[in-house]
Amino acid sequence: MAVPAGRASGQRFTGLSILVTGAAGEIGSAVAGALVAEGARVTLADLDATVLTQLADELGSAAHAVPTDVTVEEDVERAVAEAVAFAGGLHGVFNNAGIEGPVGPITELDLDRFAQVLRINVLGAAAVLKHSLPRLDAGGAVVQTGSTASVAGSAHMAPYVASKHALLGLTRVASREVAARGVRVTAVLPGPVHGRMMQRIESGRSGSGTATATTPTALDGGRYATVAEVVSAVLFLLSGEAGFVAGTGLLMDGGRLA
Repeated sequence: MAVPAGRASGQRFTGLSILVTGAAGEIGSAVAGALVAEGARVTLADLDATVLTQLADELGSAAHAVPTDVTVEEDVERAVAEAVAFAGGLHGVFNNAGIEGPVGPITELDLDRFAQVLRINVLGAAAVLKHSLPRLDAGGAVVQTGSTASVAGSAHMAPYVASKHALLGLTRVASREVAARGVRVTAVLPGPVHGRMMQRIESGRSGSGTATATTPTALDGGRYATVAEVVSAVLFLLSGEAGFVAGTGLLMDGGRLA
């Protein structure tokens, strides 16, 4: 998916085929829309078939919806195959499907719900890698949705933190395995992002949604990241502009972990 150095921003993905998992969510749908706006043909994969179909209708003929449960390997294999058929190849993947899971202390963990987080966030991501990496054209790229939780702990978030640590490990392993083919695997590691997920986490931690340990402070610019900022980072990592970035996570936390 190498992009000529002279190609202007706004034209980075013309004619390229990109698979987006978790496409019905806030970040996934925003990335899909931005990719279409930059000329890509995008295959949308998500468990929520209703929202997925609506998004595909909004994005028009450059988008194709494939209802997908990433915990079912046959679903993932079909989504990858449909992406290849829809656009005549596969040049990039935004491996984004995931859930935040239960919020609470380790001593009160529901281990079945913990396992569910790992099935979606880790095994689901691994299934996408397994089936997409062999189909990616030389110069292609995978961007995985990690988090600052990929590199740091956070109280009351054990399932999520464990899964995101594992996701960064998968990123590093996969990168080493496909580097010789000219395929890059990276992760975007945002801190708290303003939106539904953070509202739920804050509410779960405090019982009322009031100030908690993740409330923005001067250390991170006094605010959460925006969805638009995450979208920009993902598109950069998918593009040829990041041609020498591989096997790493792009930390974007406003300096919180500096």
